[in-house]
Amino acid sequence: MKIIPKVLIVCIFTATSHFTQAQDNLTTDDSQKFYFRVGGGYSFESGKTEFNNADPNGLTGIMQSTDVTVSADGSTVNVKSLNGTAGAGVKANVTAGYMFNPYIGVELGVSYFHGDKTLIGRLRSPQVASEENTYLRGFDVAPGIFLTPNFKTVNPYARMGLIVPVAGELTIETIAKQANGGGPGTDILVEAKSEVKASFSVGYFGAIGLNYPINDNLSIFGEVEIKNLSIKSKSAEIIEYATTAISNGQSQLVPGQQLADLPVYEKKFEFTDDYNQSTTTTPNQNEPRKIPLQFVNASGTGINVGIRFTLN
Repeated sequence: MKIIPKVLIVCIFTATSHFTQAQDNLTTDDSQKFYFRVGGGYSFESGKTEFNNADPNGLTGIMQSTDVTVSADGSTVNVKSLNGTAGAGVKANVTAGYMFNPYIGVELGVSYFHGDKTLIGRLRSPQVASEENTYLRGFDVAPGIFLTPNFKTVNPYARMGLIVPVAGELTIETIAKQANGGGPGTDILVEAKSEVKASFSVGYFGAIGLNYPINDNLSIFGEVEIKNLSIKSKSAEIIEYATTAISNGQSQLVPGQQLADLPVYEKKFEFTDDYNQSTTTTPNQNEPRKIPLQFVNASGTGINVGIRFTLN
């Protein structure tokens, strides 16, 4: 990771020097150009942290951010800590930019991110098998600056700026199976899907890459990009919920334990960092539950490739 700040410093120094020297020598046609960049890539998790509590109703028995295995005889328990981010996945990007001169420009990108499923909690025992997975899907915009020494052949460059999520949500899929939970020979299966919506959040990115010209207007590029993004959660809702009894290979929905049977208090949640809760009265079951504020870590490090069009 340490090589990236060094390359950024070199690009900034070189671009600034060229910018100072170029002002008296460049015409408007030579120094001011629009460009478009289209590309895609893949990001890996980076800056891993503990995952959030994804089961406020306590349906799974999973301890937050853990992978727990109980031996067949129940005599030992193995606990593994689960850490990571929701920032691994595939990204497609379209960017428009404007070069003030051959060395410094500004740009605005729009990206779609299709996150991988990530295991955030699991419990395996002779009686219960539970698992929680999450994935992030959505769009963001990224304003930034573009710096390059403007070499004629293989041309290095650096980009840096902000990331602002504008649409999408985090999805959590939960499954829990209890052996003989409905009596001898009858297993109980609970499946749920939840969506978490975000408040306004801002992250930042930095990238270094190489641009190779095909002709005066077309080039190809490859780059390494680091993004640091923590998304503030606004609300969450269980959008799918089903309890099924399984006996002799036959399954049947359990009456009274489906999504329509859940009170609002158990299927809608609001995140806040300051709220009051009564210890003497029963919570209103027709209102969303207040829970402590959470942030979704969506940081990642990846590789992008694509093509760039320059307009004369």
